[in-house]
Amino acid sequence: MQRFWLVFLLVFLIAIESPAASKGEVTFAAPDGFSLKGTFYSAGKAGPGILLLHQCNADRQVYDQLGTMLSTAGYNVLAFDFRGFGNSKGGEFTDFQKQREKIVGKMPSDVDAAFTFLTSQEFVNSNALGIVAGSCGVSQGIHAAQRHPTVRTLVLLSGGTDAEGEAFIKNSTKVPIFGVASEEDKAPAESIKKLVGLSTNHSSQLQMLKDAGHAAFMFEKEPDLQADIVIWFRSNLAVGGYGLPPTIK
Repeated sequence: MQRFWLVFLLVFLIAIESPAASKGEVTFAAPDGFSLKGTFYSAGKAGPGILLLHQCNADRQVYDQLGTMLSTAGYNVLAFDFRGFGNSKGGEFTDFQKQREKIVGKMPSDVDAAFTFLTSQEFVNSNALGIVAGSCGVSQGIHAAQRHPTVRTLVLLSGGTDAEGEAFIKNSTKVPIFGVASEEDKAPAESIKKLVGLSTNHSSQLQMLKDAGHAAFMFEKEPDLQADIVIWFRSNLAVGGYGLPPTIK
């Protein structure tokens, strides 16, 4: 809890300097025209962009507090519902359990559409991006970083990836990873340990919790974790780094 209050103080002090931080509902189109819904948390000033990818037993709402904290700390943040989840439902994409294969097949292009939207927003430094990904979103986040070289760091919660994703992690010496899982969540915990172990970046860090649950649900039992994520980004995705101030679009 001490870490939470330290970050609360940090965020409060930054908020005094950045009163324009805000959030709003947004809509953007996937390459096939499907309508995706999201929440954009604007820092109200030039800064890095962070994309939040939810797990497959939740939707973007699991990141609402984290998105607010990150935007107040100087980041421009987008959380969106994958198709078939939350408010991104329609047509043949209404039930993940029944349409799993179709939905998973569309996730990479949906993530790319989210990146396009995020980097098109005013104040977003498109050369300084980060990702938070939980559970089924972990592999999507890793492969997104593979496709988008301006992703500078990854926060991975309770999940794993395929052989290609593991190879990317191993070869990405400049991409630090913050991996978090709960010990009793056995398979996801082992996957996170493996990913952090594969990372060749000396700043990569593993945080193992106990009886905390799965992915973003860990925030409920471990409120300090959201503070730790803010601290991670402040340390590994500097608000004033990567060529800031950026060209404002």
